Amino acid sequence: MKKKKGIRDLIYVSNEHQNNCFYSYGIEFNEFMNCVHNRPENLLLLKHNFDNPQWNQHSRFDYVTKEEINELIEDYVYGYGDFCWVDFSNEEELDALSNIQIAELLFFSHLARPLHSLPMLRFAYYAHDDGWFNKLYVTHLPDYEILLSKVIVYKLQKLTGRKLENIPKEISSVLLESTRDGLFIDLSKTINNSIELKIPIAIIGHFTDMDKVYEFREEVSDYKVCLVYSKKLWKLIKEV
Repeated sequence: MKKKKGIRDLIYVSNEHQNNCFYSYGIEFNEFMNCVHNRPENLLLLKHNFDNPQWNQHSRFDYVTKEEINELIEDYVYGYGDFCWVDFSNEEELDALSNIQIAELLFFSHLARPLHSLPMLRFAYYAHDDGWFNKLYVTHLPDYEILLSKVIVYKLQKLTGRKLENIPKEISSVLLESTRDGLFIDLSKTINNSIELKIPIAIIGHFTDMDKVYEFREEVSDYKVCLVYSKKLWKLIKEV
């Protein structure tokens, strides 16, 4: 299938810190896979409409490895509706799944949450309408810190046509911490001139209804912090 054109220019992330769960708007599957550190190559597909998966007879789940992963990334994932997967180490791991683990995976694919403990390597990913709603469980928080900072740069490069440096650790850690209170970055309000890029940032609280989040584009006007890129350096600046 052909991918849709365009790029979402709004990023919202809210973190349930106690269980390393992130709700987000604006991060599509291809952006996730292009920006995540050490991209996973083996995905157990729990909900999908991909035409070329492999099939594990033991678990009766579809999956992809590095042989098919690029094709999946280029597919029209938005057209799937719901898209759900966990990553795994190797095919032998699928053959060793217990009945309880298979049930856990089915529960996650149905209700987007673990019953007890998800059998995953690093990520358990549940999305609806690619880029509109994503619920992601992560094993290691630094994985999400890197992902978020790289997604911001990736989108800005696409939207502005400019080559940008990576966001440094001292800023990416602040951005990750801000997700606890609902980080809201409206890239459509970016000031782009020859001197700098200036991206307004707001905190709007925790939401799982992304229709409500999208409405904040019109409601939020008092941005207290800006992410600024100038002279190949990133800074977070509080607005007076």
